[in-house]
Amino acid sequence: MTYSLADVLDIWAATVLKLGGKPPFTNHKDLYHVINSTCFGNVEWKGFNVGFNGEQQDRNSMSWMLDSYEVWYQDPWEVVHNMLASSEFADKMDYVPYQEYDASNDQRCWQDFMSGDCTWEQVLLG
Repeated sequence: MTYSLADVLDIWAATVLKLGGKPPFTNHKDLYHVINSTCFGNVEWKGFNVGFNGEQQDRNSMSWMLDSYEVWYQDPWEVVHNMLASSEFADKMDYVPYQEYDASNDQRCWQDFMSGDCTWEQVLLG
């Protein structure tokens, strides 16, 4: 099954709404606008083409096996470096892993990366 970006955003929105939250993007155009208007130190966009290079089954090949796809990205190290250096994020980041629980039912609350098990385990394992 193939999902479009609109499908993925709809699934994300349904999941967030079910938990009482608000989806971060109204649609794919809103997502692209946020991506394109976010600037952290003029990190250069880079791109490449990717395609399937395995054995094809002649007439029975899937269409995605025949196509070439453009991938655009910014160097994640540079983006994160610039984000951490920005005063805009100074009071909005958790630098230490944490576990948060709802006092009414003692259920674990998951909010962001630093509330996840992988970061917590890194602290415990040293």
